[in-house]
Amino acid sequence: MNKYKKHAKELADFMRRLYQQKLTTTLGGNISMKVDDGILITPSQIDKYSLKAYDIIHLSMDKKDIKSLNNASIETRMHLAIYKVRSDVGAIIHAHPFWCTVASIWRLKVDTNLTDEAYYNIKNIAYAKYFPMGSKELANEVADKSKSSDVVMMANHGIVCMGKSLVKTFEKIEIIENLCHISWLKQFNDKITCLTDEAKNYINENY
Repeated sequence: MNKYKKHAKELADFMRRLYQQKLTTTLGGNISMKVDDGILITPSQIDKYSLKAYDIIHLSMDKKDIKSLNNASIETRMHLAIYKVRSDVGAIIHAHPFWCTVASIWRLKVDTNLTDEAYYNIKNIAYAKYFPMGSKELANEVADKSKSSDVVMMANHGIVCMGKSLVKTFEKIEIIENLCHISWLKQFNDKITCLTDEAKNYINENY
């Protein structure tokens, strides 16, 4: 793990940020990042606020434990499945933010055309069917849906975001949480204004 000590510290830092920003619970959620010979992933049942670099799990892509003191996250199977179908992904965050969870329970269709940052960073959202947490079926379902989007809404569960780096992935989870809140409020106000096609074309052409 010494080879990836800096990466492990970064992973632990982002997990603490996720908890401090109330985007997950004390023992909930998980984060991973790809490294040369596999992945680094947060452990199971460890207080997210007190997480340290030495708590992080180092696994090969076939889930072989390379070096760790703890048990890997219950959703490790899901992270590995996503990396196998998305070679461009460098980091994955799974969490249970309040408004994302509300949207996943109510099957709310979240509109990404409401703000520039949402359209630019997310564009579209994929929706995964419900399967029990930690199950092979859930891992396969989310991995399949990740082929068409960097953001997957998990029915009655939460959200999975992925990106090239931890900071870009974290940005997506913050944006989707706000977007779920706005989309919920949108149901009660028909005066919401979406981005025009002209605005979306400008973003596509310039960014």
